[in-house]
Amino acid sequence: MDKVFYVFKTTLSATLLVAVAAQSVFAVDIVTRRSDNTQLRGEIIRVSQNEIVLKRTNGEEISISVANLKDVRFDKEPLALSAARSNERSGSLDTALTRFKEVQSSYTGGDKGLKTDLEYLIARVVGKQALTDPTKADAAKESLEKFRTANKDNFRYLEATLLQASIHALKGETDAGKALLAEVQASAVKGFQLQAGVDLGRLLLVAGDAAGALSSFDDVIQKSQGDVSATGAMYDGLLGRAMCLKQQNSVDDSIKTLDEVIDKAPPTETRTLAEAWVRKGDCFRQKNQEKAALMAYLHVDVLYPGEPAQHAEALLRLSQLWGPGGHQNRAVDASTRLTERYPNSQWAKQSGG
Repeated sequence: MDKVFYVFKTTLSATLLVAVAAQSVFAVDIVTRRSDNTQLRGEIIRVSQNEIVLKRTNGEEISISVANLKDVRFDKEPLALSAARSNERSGSLDTALTRFKEVQSSYTGGDKGLKTDLEYLIARVVGKQALTDPTKADAAKESLEKFRTANKDNFRYLEATLLQASIHALKGETDAGKALLAEVQASAVKGFQLQAGVDLGRLLLVAGDAAGALSSFDDVIQKSQGDVSATGAMYDGLLGRAMCLKQQNSVDDSIKTLDEVIDKAPPTETRTLAEAWVRKGDCFRQKNQEKAALMAYLHVDVLYPGEPAQHAEALLRLSQLWGPGGHQNRAVDASTRLTERYPNSQWAKQSGG
């Protein structure tokens, strides 16, 4: 009996050693597709402005378009990086930035792809901060431009270009924003081409060209039909269309379009869904339906606090609507959280913060 047990134990140990050795041979990078939320494991063997190519352990090579990327994690990356990503997703941008920088300064591995991605993650967080804190806009533009200049063939390049264009638009630098959007529209990635069309429509709408904006949004909606890599752009196009309809006083049609976005956009499209609820609240305010407006903004506060720009705007509206609704304590709470979390935002300034 002892001999049988010894043979079994020896065989099991050998099997485990082989399994561990096999795992050490293959890198385990993880790429998550946006379209189906599927995690693909293997080794990233090539990246470009257009795609990531992942080699599976069976030798199969899979190409994932940058327009279909939800998340990228590198083999043997520091555990602290996961916490930093979680902070960014939840909207705790100051903490995320601190942690990303700590990982960057302490990382001693040799993965060049990870090092480059850390540079972008830091620039992206600063960019997101700038969307609610204009005092950070110049630093964000500098970080993003530095990354783009050094990494034109990186899978983050088009994403970085769109973010930089948004910050130019925020500062009223229309020509600079248009130039960056034109660059993305000239790229080979349809999903990003269409997203640039959405952002161009937004820029035109802010500039007062509602007709031009609507044309841009409708073009995106039409071209994105049936393309899984362009789903995000399609819903953003519908969102833009709703904003144009509201500006043209077609408020009921705007609400109908927003409801389509809310009902059909996947839960992963948190920024789009958050903005859809904000704009729905705006529509109800335009119709003097303040209780319905309050409930719309409350959706953002409860469900999407990780989307800073939309959350800050929703908090301002809640601080204005809770009081007349008989809940002054909630109005004070919303105003306090707005000024504490987003002190330099235009919304905090409007609240007197």
